Formats: sequence, C-alpha cells, structure tokens
Amino acid sequence: MAERGEIDRIRELLQQHPKGLTIEEVAQELGINRSTASKYLNSLVISGAATIRKLGPAKLFYLRELIPLHQLFNCTRDCLVVIDSDLVIHEINENALKFFKTRTDQVKGFNALHTPVAPLFDQETCQVIEKFPETGGSELESEIMTEQGICTIRKKVVPLLFQSGNQGAGIIFEAIPAGESSSDTLVSSEQGQETSYVKACRQSSQLNTLFRRFSQNQLSLAIDTLKRMRGTDDRERVRELLQEETMILENLRFHLSLLEEYLGDEVKVPGWYPLEDFLNQALSSQKMAHIRFYSDVRGIEIYTDQDCGRIFFTLIENSIVHGKKVTSIRVTSREEGGDLEIIYEDDGIGIPDREKGTLFEWGHGIHRAHSLFLSRQMLAITDISIRETGTYGRGARFEIVVPSGRWRVRRSR
Repeated sequence: MAERGEIDRIRELLQQHPKGLTIEEVAQELGINRSTASKYLNSLVISGAATIRKLGPAKLFYLRELIPLHQLFNCTRDCLVVIDSDLVIHEINENALKFFKTRTDQVKGFNALHTPVAPLFDQETCQVIEKFPETGGSELESEIMTEQGICTIRKKVVPLLFQSGNQGAGIIFEAIPAGESSSDTLVSSEQGQETSYVKACRQSSQLNTLFRRFSQNQLSLAIDTLKRMRGTDDRERVRELLQEETMILENLRFHLSLLEEYLGDEVKVPGWYPLEDFLNQALSSQKMAHIRFYSDVRGIEIYTDQDCGRIFFTLIENSIVHGKKVTSIRVTSREEGGDLEIIYEDDGIGIPDREKGTLFEWGHGIHRAHSLFLSRQMLAITDISIRETGTYGRGARFEIVVPSGRWRVRRSR
C-alpha cells in the first residue's frame, strides 16, 4: 500500500509539472532518496502512465498524454466496439449503434451478450477473447440475421490493455449484405454471382430437407391409416379411412410436384431478368376475362432466380381464387432510398388479419400458401423481401422490396 501511495504522489507531482521533472527534482520535492524516486518513475514508464524525454545528459519524466480515442471513433467508416474482459461495453461508435439499431444508453456499461449487440459475439469471437493474450488477436467472418436479411460480418478482434492494467478487446467490423461487395455496386460481377450461387445451393439443400421430412411424415400417416383400415371390419369406418388415405397421398403428390416445380434437377445461378417478362408469363397462364390489369414496370430488370417469376403467378392465382370480387389488379413500382419497391394490389376482399402472421410460413394441407412460402425463400437468395400490407375488406397488397444493387433500368435503344 505504501508503494501505491508513493506512485500516486509522483503521479500528482508530474501532473503539476507538465514540462517534466528529473529524478533528482522528484526526490527533492517528495523528500525521498534518488533510488526510490528512480524506481517509481520507471514503474510509471513501464505501465505506460509516464514517458521519458532526454534533455542533454538529463532525463525528464512527465505524464503521458492520454489520446482521446473516443473522439476519433466516429471519424471512420468501420463499426467499433470496446469491451473489457467481462464483455462489458466501454465504448461504441455511431456506426455500430446505427447498424444494431440501438442507443448508447442501452449498451454502454452493459454486458454485450445482454444487449442488441449480442449477435456480434458468436462462440468463435468469445473464444478468441478468452484466449487473450495468447492469440494476439484474430480476423473473423460470420453471418448474422438482421431485419434486412443475412449480413456477412468481417471483424478484427484485437487485445487492449486499459490504463488500470485490466485486459479488454477492441472489435472493428464491417457489415456486408450477403452476396454484395458494396451497396453501390451492381452484382453482375463473378464474385457476386458465386456468392449468390452458394446461397442458392444452401437454400436448395434446406428446402430439400424440409420436403424430405414432410414426405416421411406423410408416408408415416399413410402407413398408420392402412394399419387402422386393416384392424376394422366396419365398412363405414373403412370408407372414412380410405378417404383419409386418399387425402394424404394427394397431399404428398402435391408437395412433390411443388418440389419439382421450384427446385428442379439443378441449382440455377441467379441472373438479370426483365420484370415485365415475369408478369407476362404469369398473365398468359391465367384466365382474366373480367379483371383489368395495369403495370408500370417496363424496362426494369431485377437480379434473381429465373423461376422467381412464379411469385406473380401465385399472387394472380390467389386474387382470382380467393379474392372473390376482384375486378382489377395493379403492379406498380417506385424507388425508395435506393431500393425498388414493387407493389402488387387487387380490389378483392383481402386477407384476414389472423392469417397475415402465417401467410408465408410452411403449413399443412393442399390449400395452404406453400407457393408463397417457396417464393419468399427463392427471393431471399438475392436479398429480395416480400410482405403483405393490405387491409381486410379493401383488397390484398403485397410489397416486394428489391435492395439497391439488385435492380436496374434497361436503357432503350
């Protein structure tokens, strides 16, 4: 304790003499011998709290100026987060706050795992921090889910030493929408196509797994129904079970057809396709004698899977079959903050509020909106989103948002 007291006295003395003091001057001012003054001054230098400047044969000791790094945090395009060894956030810049849609008072001073910044601290990142200073830092890459879709996070994790001597870490990261090299670059590059192809492969694998599990479930139901048929002599009951068995097999056949329709035999590389062609293909397969149709998408191309045009076939079919009183359908577009919003709307009865939450989810039965589920999955390969925003009783309204870099206007010649 006496040693800490002497060091604090020397620190206060140097603070009063910003131009520095020699060992002799420190010893004289504090009334200690020269060797003790030298020992404590060198201790401050080693800890980084003081520094030495040579003035001829003499050595001047003065407190090191602390660099106000927090003032520089917002002068970079990167996102920055500083934490201590307990993962408590000490500093975070505006870019990181904006990315995680949070405020300083919601994260600073809190354990990072209990804040909106938590997705940044995956298992690999936490392991790197735990092994400081052995690792000496590391460059990592991971993916996190945001409201805009999947983002690739490229981060550099570096060890830090606080003035108190405690260890910490600095995380410098940038977030890149999956499949994009930058928000301002069209994704016609080979790298962008390759990334989208990888996502398409992953999506195809996930959907195949989903269909396989569903098919296994349906076959189990079919076998169970056959066993129940075999175990009864009641002809009426057998007739009911036969009807149930027929529904199960029809359901299975329907889903296998969907699998073939959407996935086919090979994974397709996304490309640029005219939006107008998608609409024309959908219209040519529907009977719309009593329905007026209007669109203003001529010349617009979007970067997507070539089969994603099926979304318009599904939307038009739903308007005709379930809209009940549809007399007109409109497909319009507008630019919003660099993104392209495609609005599909009809004047039918719309979609009940209780069904909106599960409209794009996987369900059970032939008449559930599996086509909408599959369309959303296909659109997501190139970060295109879709949602329903209509008012029940006034008509259905779907918003398809194509992010910047995923759409362009074809120049007429």
